[in-house]
Amino acid sequence: MRTCAILLLTLLLVAGCDRQRDGVVAFQSNRDGNFEIYTMNADGSAQQRLTQNPANDIAPAWSPDGSRVAFASDRDGTWDIYTMRPDGSDLKQLTRGQGANTAPSWGNRGTTLLFISTRDAVNGDVYRMTADGSATDRITADSLVKDTPVLTRDGKAVLVTLNNKGRFAIGSIALASRNVTILTPTDHDTEMPVIATEGDEVLCAANRDGNYEIYSMTTSGASQTRLTANDVDDRMPSYTATPGEILVAKKGGIYRIVLATKKETMLSYKGDYAPAWHTR
Repeated sequence: MRTCAILLLTLLLVAGCDRQRDGVVAFQSNRDGNFEIYTMNADGSAQQRLTQNPANDIAPAWSPDGSRVAFASDRDGTWDIYTMRPDGSDLKQLTRGQGANTAPSWGNRGTTLLFISTRDAVNGDVYRMTADGSATDRITADSLVKDTPVLTRDGKAVLVTLNNKGRFAIGSIALASRNVTILTPTDHDTEMPVIATEGDEVLCAANRDGNYEIYSMTTSGASQTRLTANDVDDRMPSYTATPGEILVAKKGGIYRIVLATKKETMLSYKGDYAPAWHTR
């Protein structure tokens, strides 16, 4: 009897470790008539609604330690940045009434947030603020329309989606000089950069082959490689805890893709977008 009990406890501990290693996915869904923030397990189970608001809550982003989720919401009449705990509690509003504030992403240490704001220019510029919203720094001041900023792992540059003469491209903004370098070809659209938790690989979505597919490259724009091959758009990529597996949003659902075999597993399908993975 004692041996069976020990074996059962061991199996439960291993299963718990596997779930922890596999992680949790935050995402936005309009399944209830407007966009709200949800989380789910790595296999799509235990879907939980975190926000409860008649306005739109979008673009969830995990803090590096997994203790907070940042998102953008228009619940007060303008788009602002908020954070909350992973269970939806302890809501904090970080920006207030200074233009439209969207596309939050965390700095590497979790002490700062990047975001896009129209507070000083209608095209939108990249800003950085402390995690409590108490101090803000404007990073760009030019005519390019911007979205989805992310900080590189070395902290020296910000990758961002730029509207370059009517085409979307991934640009790199050097923080020391504030110079902008276009990294992707401008004869098609490339957008939504996501940086790996280790190294300098970047995922992005591009329509260079007729529809949106997921590509990888380095933070310098080198080694651009197509990863997916589908007849529908693959967009909004996210890394997972498993090497060679990514998340994408398409057809109103979130899918997990094994890149080596191209095997796809649908995790959700109710108007769900913007998956963001964290190993908690």
